[in-house]
Amino acid sequence: MQPSSEPFWFTTKSPSPSPQLTTNIKTDVLVIGGGMAGLSCAQRLIESGRQVTLIEQDFCGSGASGKSSGFITPDSEIELSSLIANYGPIKAKRLWEFVLSGVDLIRHNIEHYQIACDYQLQDSLFIANSHRGQQHVTEENKARQNLGYQSTLYSKDSLNSIIGSAKFFSAVRYPQTFGINSYLYCQGLKDILVDAGLKVFEQTPALKIVDHLVTTPNGQIEAQKIIICADRWLPNLIPALKPEIYHVQTFLGITSPLTPTELKSIFPTDHLMVWDTSLIYNYFRITGDNRLLIGGGDLVYTYAKNQSNNTTRAAARLTHYLKTKFPHLNLTLTHVWPGLLGVTPDLLPILGTLPQNPHITYLSCATGLPWAAALGHLTAELIIEPSQSSALTANKTTELSSAELLNDFSPTRKFPLNPRLASVISTPLTFATSHVITKYL
Repeated sequence: MQPSSEPFWFTTKSPSPSPQLTTNIKTDVLVIGGGMAGLSCAQRLIESGRQVTLIEQDFCGSGASGKSSGFITPDSEIELSSLIANYGPIKAKRLWEFVLSGVDLIRHNIEHYQIACDYQLQDSLFIANSHRGQQHVTEENKARQNLGYQSTLYSKDSLNSIIGSAKFFSAVRYPQTFGINSYLYCQGLKDILVDAGLKVFEQTPALKIVDHLVTTPNGQIEAQKIIICADRWLPNLIPALKPEIYHVQTFLGITSPLTPTELKSIFPTDHLMVWDTSLIYNYFRITGDNRLLIGGGDLVYTYAKNQSNNTTRAAARLTHYLKTKFPHLNLTLTHVWPGLLGVTPDLLPILGTLPQNPHITYLSCATGLPWAAALGHLTAELIIEPSQSSALTANKTTELSSAELLNDFSPTRKFPLNPRLASVISTPLTFATSHVITKYL
């Protein structure tokens, strides 16, 4: 029996309905996009007393945010050791504190508002998938220790105390991370913000932006400030950004609930959020109802130009990975679904303002839910206090300069390869090569 291709998260609750826009309206701030970045941005603006409207082309959490693995960890597409290698310890620390602020923001919302989103406190485990991968694990542990972050290094011999597989070689573990059902988080936060005064219109895509006016299929919105949180769709509204924005594709699968014996055979002690050292990596964790969630990609589809819905191939690949790493288990995937995530050549997000229209701010390519939350929050701060804004940080004694972060995330920054090389050697090859350079060279 083939697994369902519907995202499993979407089966846990029907979206709470919001109306379509069917008339012309005015608002102080318009946020385009109802994923993690857009909702986080809207939240901070609502808290500041702004009149805010949010539009979403489908339903909140329907895109990359709601289909994701729900790993809430500062590691996403790029580890701390790679940040240090690329930018040096000062900038790496700044970027890491920034993404940690996103972890804290999501945690605060869940605990303060009691958002029911399968909140699972689990340490992170970056694990070597090969002998060569041991070097990356060692470098990551050293990077964390050098910058003052807690970590524990496991050798191959000591790994059996925390993971029930002899197919890994070493690992670094660190705390203060957790997993969630990201779709339920987006839905829950949307409902909270609506109660706080946010106007939400779903099934309402932005078709065109001219000056302060945004056109949708059935109405127009006039806004003093416009914030576009559209991830990989951003070039549809700002075509000039097309060379800097592409996507990677991954697949997620989930099993039926595991027995206590099966759970113990994977994680002998604590449940962990695990990802390996491969460039196109695999990752897995246990959900609150004891299902094994697993994700990964392959060379055929990760950088493909169009989304593939070949879940049969993906299911076979993910099942093979489980069989290889945990040969004592016979697990069946009930759901396998694809997802596309916006990326830049260096895997850092983009945040900017249109020079000819400074009231329009855009953000994209936040590779991971904490990046998206932090980026949305920062964007709101830039509007609330343009000259004094600072990002919320995990270390409350440290303020992150908005000017430095804007420079870090500028679309005109220097990339490993000039993205305009795509016209010569193809977009997939340009971005794949850039990511290899960013992560490993």
